Amino acid sequence: MKKEILNALKERISRQNWESWFLDFDIKKIENNHVVFEVGNIFIKDRLEQKFGKTISKVLRDFFGKEYSYEFTYREIKTNDSRDKQEGPLVKKKPLLITPLNPRYTFQNLIVGEFNRFAYNAFLEASKNPGYYNPIFLYSGVGLGKTHLAQALGNYVLETDPDMKVAYLTSEEFMNEMIISIKKGTTEEFREKYRKKADILIIDDIQFLIGKKAAQIELFHTFNAIHEAGKQIIICSDRTPNELKDFHSRMISRFQMGLVVKIEKPSKFDLFKIGKKILELKEAELDDKIIEYLVQVYDTPRVLHGALLKLIAYKNLFGEMNLSIAQSLIPNYRTDSKTLTENIIVILSEIFECSPEEMLSSKRTKNVSFARKIGMYYLSKYLGLSTREIGKIFNKSHSSVVQNLKQIENSIKDNNLAIKNYLKDLDKKTKRFAEGKSV
Repeated sequence: MKKEILNALKERISRQNWESWFLDFDIKKIENNHVVFEVGNIFIKDRLEQKFGKTISKVLRDFFGKEYSYEFTYREIKTNDSRDKQEGPLVKKKPLLITPLNPRYTFQNLIVGEFNRFAYNAFLEASKNPGYYNPIFLYSGVGLGKTHLAQALGNYVLETDPDMKVAYLTSEEFMNEMIISIKKGTTEEFREKYRKKADILIIDDIQFLIGKKAAQIELFHTFNAIHEAGKQIIICSDRTPNELKDFHSRMISRFQMGLVVKIEKPSKFDLFKIGKKILELKEAELDDKIIEYLVQVYDTPRVLHGALLKLIAYKNLFGEMNLSIAQSLIPNYRTDSKTLTENIIVILSEIFECSPEEMLSSKRTKNVSFARKIGMYYLSKYLGLSTREIGKIFNKSHSSVVQNLKQIENSIKDNNLAIKNYLKDLDKKTKRFAEGKSV
């Protein structure tokens, strides 16, 4: 029964959230209309209660056909140090996270190559001596490991010095929390949380504050407070400080006053090593020829990760996986990327009843604009093209592409079935084209 409940829950949780928060999730016992779940640590416990409590309640109700209560317990860390045993409960020895970190994002799980060696060494050194390089501005293209590296620093600091307080959040979360605090009249609590309580503040996806003046001003004062206190601040972005249009010059100068670090695109050799590491962490095995094939198709760790999960799932379901099967499941779209892209534009124009010329123009009628957004999202998430490559195809600015991708992503998170069906239809027809079949 435990397995069936977990499978039912897994169907209601996105793959990304499941891999981030439910890998150490299990059922300890079921009795008297009550389920006791067990998780890896207290921090994941708090996150699950806050974010997924309603979903878990509904799954249990649907599964048992009546209301079931539940609770979370966490595994305590075992230690051989007798001094810890004498000083009270172990939970008091655990660091108090201001915001959650993904426990899988560690320096040990990160593949280091020429593409990220400088960034890796800088962050490792900063984790041992927080505030020495201050601030650190980390930038790269999408899916190259910025979030992993930033959270690895946080996890390392908490492991080596539990008294340190780490706050990690995206700029969008920062802005939303600020807005809520204004509405509730709790701005002082919000400011104290990040300006006074945090020893290390990590702000991810800073580019999403473009055009958000109030949030920029709040971040500016938060930045100054933390920096003047000698505490560590880390900013992550998909572009350089100078490319953050609309940001005030004084903010840009703050970003540039410390260490500016870039993660380059990984080589095929680096991607192969990353693929091997992903399989190791998933405790799965695939022939090296399959990984070699995938790194010819994809050029970022994120999309490579998704492709490997797809093949692992297939192998688990059907008991076999070889190069031929992998090629049928994941066609090499990059064999003739220009022709493929042109064909995708044609397919989109047919689906949304507009011309390819309109798709590539500045026309903003509802169906053309929507078709363009679907195309951008597909090229980014399904084919792994960078936002700059997509911008060139559609003659759009980088920020415009990022904004459109975010809109579609939010709609998918809200379970917009129409968008999901459009993407499925586009993917089906694109694969038929890649396989040389009639669309």
